[in-house]
Amino acid sequence: MSGYGHSDDVNLDASYEFDSDIRVEFDLDSEINIDLDVDKDICVDVDIDGNEATFAIDLQAYGENTSVDLNLVVAVLEGEWSSITATGYAAAD
Repeated sequence: MSGYGHSDDVNLDASYEFDSDIRVEFDLDSEINIDLDVDKDICVDVDIDGNEATFAIDLQAYGENTSVDLNLVVAVLEGEWSSITATGYAAAD
C-alpha cells in the first residue's frame, strides 16, 4: 500500500561537483585609411564699423612628457553677434 507516511530511514545524497575552465582569447587587427578632399569656397562680406575683437594664442611647453588640449566654440547669430570661446592648456614635465 502506498501513501503518505513517516519513515525514519531517509537516505538523502545531495552532493554537487563542478569544474570550470574558461578561456577568452581574441586578436584585434584594425586598419583605418582616410582620404579627405575638401573643396572649399568661402566668401565673407562683412562691413566692420569700429567693433572688432582679435586674438592670437601661442602656448608652448617643453619637456619629455607633454600634453595639450584645446576647446573651441564658435557661434554666430546672423545680423546680431559673433563669438569665439577658446580654453586649453599645454603642459610638460
